[in-house]
Amino acid sequence: MAEVLVGAVLKKLANFTVDKVIEKALSFYGIRAEVEKLSRELNYIKAFIKDADRKHIVEERQMQLVKDLIDIAYDVEDAIDIFHSECPEKLKLSGILGRLGRLPKQISKIPFLYQFQQEIKEIRSRIREINEFRERYEITSLGDDRIPQSNPQLIPTVDDSEIVGFETHRDNVVKCLLDEAYRSLAVVSIVGSGGLGKTTLARKVYNSGDVFENFGKPIWITISQAYDLLKILQDIAKDLCISSGNTEDVNELAENIRESLEKERYLIVFDDVWAEDFWETIKNAMPDKNNGSRVLITTRFENVAMKADTKYDPYKLPILDHEQSLNLFLKKAVPKKHQYPDGLPDELKSLAQEFVAKCRGLPLALIVLGSLLSTKPYDFHGWKRFLDTMSWQVDGSKCIDVIATSYEYLPLAKKLCFLYFAAYPEDKDILIEDLLWIWVAERLIPQEDTRTLEETAMCFLEDLVQRSMVQVSGKDFDGSIQSCRVHDVLRDLAIQKAKEMNFLIVCSKPNDWMSCNKARRVAINYSSNVNELMGDYANPNIRSLLLFGEGESNLDCSKYKLLRVLGCITWWDQRVVLRNFKGLPHLRYLKLNSEIKGKEREFGEWIRSMKYLETLDLGQSSHGDLSKWIWQVKTLRHAILDEYCNTQAPPTSADLTNLQTLLNVNYGESRPASGPPNITQVRNLMIEVRNFSMELITLLHNLKHLVNFVIRGISGIDLGKIIWKNFPFYENLKCLFIKTGYENDGNKTLVLRDDTLPPHLIYLELRGFKFVSDPLSVLQKLQNLKALYIYSEEEKVLMSWRFRCSAGGFKQLEELWIEHLMVDEWEIERGAMPMLKRLVVHGCDPLRVPLELVHLPSLKDLTWNTDIETNKDMIRSICKQRPDVY
Repeated sequence: MAEVLVGAVLKKLANFTVDKVIEKALSFYGIRAEVEKLSRELNYIKAFIKDADRKHIVEERQMQLVKDLIDIAYDVEDAIDIFHSECPEKLKLSGILGRLGRLPKQISKIPFLYQFQQEIKEIRSRIREINEFRERYEITSLGDDRIPQSNPQLIPTVDDSEIVGFETHRDNVVKCLLDEAYRSLAVVSIVGSGGLGKTTLARKVYNSGDVFENFGKPIWITISQAYDLLKILQDIAKDLCISSGNTEDVNELAENIRESLEKERYLIVFDDVWAEDFWETIKNAMPDKNNGSRVLITTRFENVAMKADTKYDPYKLPILDHEQSLNLFLKKAVPKKHQYPDGLPDELKSLAQEFVAKCRGLPLALIVLGSLLSTKPYDFHGWKRFLDTMSWQVDGSKCIDVIATSYEYLPLAKKLCFLYFAAYPEDKDILIEDLLWIWVAERLIPQEDTRTLEETAMCFLEDLVQRSMVQVSGKDFDGSIQSCRVHDVLRDLAIQKAKEMNFLIVCSKPNDWMSCNKARRVAINYSSNVNELMGDYANPNIRSLLLFGEGESNLDCSKYKLLRVLGCITWWDQRVVLRNFKGLPHLRYLKLNSEIKGKEREFGEWIRSMKYLETLDLGQSSHGDLSKWIWQVKTLRHAILDEYCNTQAPPTSADLTNLQTLLNVNYGESRPASGPPNITQVRNLMIEVRNFSMELITLLHNLKHLVNFVIRGISGIDLGKIIWKNFPFYENLKCLFIKTGYENDGNKTLVLRDDTLPPHLIYLELRGFKFVSDPLSVLQKLQNLKALYIYSEEEKVLMSWRFRCSAGGFKQLEELWIEHLMVDEWEIERGAMPMLKRLVVHGCDPLRVPLELVHLPSLKDLTWNTDIETNKDMIRSICKQRPDVY
């Protein structure tokens, strides 16, 4: 980690260039020579730290040395950035030169130069002092060499469903939940230590078919160590579609929840409960209508379970036995290509049993250790050398040691990326785009010749997933990761390591600010007015501020000159009021939920002054047209505007060669015909147009990398006239969303032909068209299509054609939505839609429910909105024949 930091600082020193006036002063006062000496010393520090990272550091004094060197690197970076921030002072310097004809002998007469000189001298003095300490306390040897790291190959992680031994536990817990002998409200508790799989088991119960058949929609609430009763009640109300408004009256909210829950048999899961009095606090909101309702709790502490209810004994999740442990470990440790037909050789099996013995039956420890071992040379000597370096053994109540080992063996850059997970709230899904763009903005991702920074960042994430340090919580239809999360034990490790290195501090309550005076990055995970405490305790040289709380925060941006990342990540709960639009010259990532209406000029000028801005996400901010200013920021990589802002797309003169994401811009007809803007690297494009003009077609002819395309037509878009195969992205386009005619003019009629659309689409959504023939009979030939959404303009005339899905059609389709198509018959041949999991039909009466739905082998979720009784009877018949369909 330290090597990465020092390397970044050295790069800054190498690029430490200024104009001639400043350079003359630097040389005259000897500052340039001081900077060069500092650079040479940092090169030695980098080599020392690289050697330290290659070896095991076990002694406190060795760790302290590395921490001190990291602090040095931080301070050098601050000094350089502050110097550049204050270079406008050069005007005064130029004035002095013009008045005196020469530089003054005393540098103190030029304050910003004098301050910089003193900081460099102070840093060099500290380096000498650290070296003296190292010699005095004989910190010379940094331990034994580590095993050389092989280049890991990405392997799919073992799914939760493959964790051995959990099916029986799931059935036992479900049996308690469905116990007809006890109809009163009861609490069922799952108890076990961290890393034992309590949440995994609860998820299996939560998602089981028996639960969905016997309860209303289950509710899942994560509690964690520090909980807020009001927030918990608001989350329950949100799941029940109860408007909580701005009320902070706990009793009123609890009463509203009670009234809603009384209507049906309910199940609420409270995951990761720590407080003994939790049930006493929450039970007033849980009605008992003697209908078999249940509450499921997971906790590490048996006394929490005993205080909650005594009807059912706490379900104590046991550790895995030796055979189960070995099976789980080998699933992770042995890639499929290395598996032997006759089983594992005896010499490797013997070593595997030693690894397993160290994990003491804890699933998380087995998974992480097995994943780590899968990156090592697959032979006896490779495994033996790794085993010999391990001095720890899980004690049965925690598995932090094995997790720490996995962290220590991460490549340097990936350590920093992993530490960023400390910022995110516990048990919350993390949107991948936010995470990867922040990594890039923080310069944690190295540039590779054949990949963009974002592609390399995704490879880093996939590697962390492969090592089981990160869990995938959502995937896109193309199989790419859409969201992720980290286990609470892994998050604890990230928080611990990030704090040790002053990399990042997490503020979960107001008192946490007192430890932020040296923090480089701060994540706020509670509701508060941020600026009040930041001003008292935060490091003025803070680099990143991430807001995850709720409510409204006031920020004075001018106080934090070196900020690189400012992110309002949970935008639906957190609103930021900017007191002014000043400062932040080093900002690279900005995501806000703010009111900018009426302040567009001031805000736009501020954005235009940012020379390094890469991500501008105003998707949840209210603002007008900002096109006059933001397209002058040449460093932009991702621009997301408010959907209703009417911001015009980049003009012809725009030079945005790094731009990859461009969402919610207007591509009007009044654009000059002199050519498209230079945005050839765009991969994600969302635009609003009146129609497909020649200017738009010219633009699309320059977008060879386009993967996701959303186009909203103010009037009708004649899709049939667009010749997609003429565009350079024809073979690459995966997702296409077209919405036409939300004004009533223009042609909305659509005739689909076999060559109407790009052939490799995975996701297709068509809204507002008038279909004059069956769209399914044509679209079923898109062999890669996995999600199809057809929303016709609401019709009141019965179509003369019928839906038809042929055998072999829609080979990969997993999700199909159809709305407002007035058709009376749907013919489905055997062999059609073999992968369809979810079907939603709405507003299509008099369409008859086809009996052939019962033969769709993958169907799990069926929603059909109908007023026709025969349709309702048919759906009941299908579900009776197919109990696996919900």
